[in-house]
Amino acid sequence: MDLTSWLMVGILGGAFLFGIWFMLVRDDGRSDRSMTINRQDLKRRGTPDFSKAHNEFDRKLSEIERHLASKRRDERAIMLAEEEARKTLAEEAANKLIEEEQARIAEIEAEEARKKAEYEAKREAELEAARKEAEEREAERLAEEKRLADEKESQRQQELAEAEEERLAELEALKESEAMEAQMESEAATSELEERLEREGAKSSEVQVSLMWDNYNDLDLHVLCPSGERIHGGNKISECGGELDVDANVRPETKKPVENIVWPDFKAPPGTYKVYVHHYKKHNKRRSKDPTKFRVVCNSGGELTHYEGQLSSGDPIMLVCEFELEAPEDRGSDEEREQALIAEETEKIAEEERLAIELEETRQEEMALAEEQRIAEIVANEADELEAIKATQQALDELKERLEREGGKTSDVQISLIWNNYNDLDLHVVCPSGERIHGGNRESACGGELDVDANVRPETKKPVENVVWPEGKAPGGTYKAYVHHYKKHKKRRSKDPTAFKVICNAGGDIQEYEAKISSGDPIMLICEFTIEDPETRAAQAAEAKEKLAALQSGEWDGSEENEAD
Repeated sequence: MDLTSWLMVGILGGAFLFGIWFMLVRDDGRSDRSMTINRQDLKRRGTPDFSKAHNEFDRKLSEIERHLASKRRDERAIMLAEEEARKTLAEEAANKLIEEEQARIAEIEAEEARKKAEYEAKREAELEAARKEAEEREAERLAEEKRLADEKESQRQQELAEAEEERLAELEALKESEAMEAQMESEAATSELEERLEREGAKSSEVQVSLMWDNYNDLDLHVLCPSGERIHGGNKISECGGELDVDANVRPETKKPVENIVWPDFKAPPGTYKVYVHHYKKHNKRRSKDPTKFRVVCNSGGELTHYEGQLSSGDPIMLVCEFELEAPEDRGSDEEREQALIAEETEKIAEEERLAIELEETRQEEMALAEEQRIAEIVANEADELEAIKATQQALDELKERLEREGGKTSDVQISLIWNNYNDLDLHVVCPSGERIHGGNRESACGGELDVDANVRPETKKPVENVVWPEGKAPGGTYKAYVHHYKKHKKRRSKDPTAFKVICNAGGDIQEYEAKISSGDPIMLICEFTIEDPETRAAQAAEAKEKLAALQSGEWDGSEENEAD
């Protein structure tokens, strides 16, 4: 209650007390006067009666109470009205503030949109200017390169003409020397073949095909007979009398292997023979490298011919040569044929008497079983390798598409992470210096850069992260790649565990790794690789280019590589 209400209560209370006192005083006066005038009458009436005064007092008291109650109701109604007015004013003020805030937000958004539009327009103009400037520079560069190329081509043509004159002069001088060297090389190869055949206890004849090479890989010699039958490791003896009597390096046994197919003297049928070589298996022993160089020596009725080639694991079977044979009676002299018949008869008798036939049969069975197992392994390995190659190519295509979408870079040393949901995975790479590249340290002192950092907010279901070094600038040493599940975004039911792939280009060696990770898992080490320093990598690349150029020109014979082996 306020001060006015208290004053009203005090005044009314005082008036009430005054009224009671007044009534009592007035009644006492009446009583005195009555007693003075009619004392005798009072005596007759007995004790004074205050009921009328009491009733009058109750009536006035009720009026006062009703007046006070009415006053309180009025005051309460006034208070409720004032409270309702205050609430109404507060709501109006709040609504006004909300409307003002909404208007302010709309103004801010409009201003931001205007600034964004101005920025985009300015950026487009700058990009267009930069593009035009780049085109002008590119045109100037191309013109300068063309001028320099023309000058260089003119000088090169002159040098080529001079070199051609010198070469022609040298060729004339070297013809006799080359012929002599070829003859010496052929004689050396024949001597080497005889030594290997003798070591293996192989046969020889006037029709014979031999294959030799110089590492632990398994090469197979195939000869297609005039009848159409093929002699090889799975069919060692043909109906026409041909026999594969030496099958080398089924297991990696020797670095100087030989395979040999021979017919009994003057028993080989006439017709066309075709000689093939197949790279059956690359053994991982003592760093046997591909491509594997080989030499085929054919004795076609007394005429000796040499052929050279090279094969790598996975290459198709190679046709090396073919030759024609005359009828047996037209090959060699009568004395040679007679001696061959005598030798053949003697060999048959000795062969019948030897108990080694059983051992040979057992060996043939074992070899056939090994051949079947080897064929099954090759089929399985080829299928696995094909699937792996397809999967790797698909991953590389997907990585290329995502990098192009995000404007990511590529290089000779590059580590990329891809996955297929809205979760936030982070790629961490520890450099040889020990510095770590990740979302909080996107550029390293050694030149590495995280140029794409995906799904900080759940923006794409096909994200990519990419760490790359400038071409040919990555330092030598060991690199380690980690994956961290940073955050599981609650968008479109992105579930865990999250499957991912890490693709590494370790100086040209493409490596692919797959794994899964869930939110809360510790950071996961995926792989590590070691590369040479940039100078060594550049030297190796230059050496490879030189070898490729030498191979294409036919000037490289692989002697240096054989010496290294």
